[in-house]
Amino acid sequence: MDKEELKSKYQRFKQWQEQPYEYKLVSDKVNHCNNCGNDYIGNFCPICSQKNGVGRIGWQSVRQGIMDIWGLGTRSLLYSIWQLLWRPGHLIGDYIDGKRQVSFPPVKMLFIVAVVYSMIYYWFLPDVLGLNIFNGMPEEQLEMSGDYIKGLESYYSWFSLGMALLAVLPTWVMFRYSPRHSTHTLPEGFFIQVFLANVMLVFCLLFTPLSIMNLWLYCAVVFCIFGIYYLIVYKYLFGYGLWGTLWRCGFILITIVFIVLAFTVIVLLYDKNPDIKEALNTPDQIRQVTMAYVSSLLLALMTFFVGWVINLIATRKYRRELKEAAMR
Repeated sequence: MDKEELKSKYQRFKQWQEQPYEYKLVSDKVNHCNNCGNDYIGNFCPICSQKNGVGRIGWQSVRQGIMDIWGLGTRSLLYSIWQLLWRPGHLIGDYIDGKRQVSFPPVKMLFIVAVVYSMIYYWFLPDVLGLNIFNGMPEEQLEMSGDYIKGLESYYSWFSLGMALLAVLPTWVMFRYSPRHSTHTLPEGFFIQVFLANVMLVFCLLFTPLSIMNLWLYCAVVFCIFGIYYLIVYKYLFGYGLWGTLWRCGFILITIVFIVLAFTVIVLLYDKNPDIKEALNTPDQIRQVTMAYVSSLLLALMTFFVGWVINLIATRKYRRELKEAAMR
């Protein structure tokens, strides 16, 4: 493959990333809707939205009904995940721009992917294959984290959703005046983070064999690859250069880390695990843990505030242009 052919394929790939959909009118004949009785021209009935050509139930209908249970039918879950991996930022941008039909519903996707993740890591690996990825942890840590592992096993979908929510506000503040999607709202930010949470779980599933070999290496690889993906998504989605995206994402990440630390400390403080209760049996130890919680929370607020101020300074020219355009 010569250089020109490789360049041509790359250009086609970039074009597909920007505009992968081509909607065509299947037929210009008059169709009759079996659902509401309306006669119309087009692919879907304008009254009830049923697709044309829907007739009696056959084996194709049975196959479609079974596939729809796990999101493998219309707006396929697997195809949406494929696009998330190969169109980083573009699919998310399309979705928040109002193109709802381009993707499988992201929240539903998160719950399905989280269920698959939980089944593999908390049922299939330990019960079917007899492999426990937590065996590499020190015994004391394993005992102390046992309750959390059981909690994740039952509520991993909600845990993933909760972690996604932590980045909504910092992202909105740091990318509020970006070249693209500068007016994105907090609800749109919620869906951005849900899409990213889906990708994080997908990476965890893709690298499952590595988790069996070495848990810590698995975590390092997954987080490194997701960090690179995270930067690429934000770069395409908001339109900043690499440096502008990098330092903004840095403030977001540091803020989230301190919030998670504060949450972890407060959970330990009120945990009913006897080992933890025994470790925190004096007023001085409780005071130290409380100070760690307050310090983590204050550091999160400080990082958030500093990032907000720096971003205001960096975007002052663009905000002035927006203000002048609004006054015309």
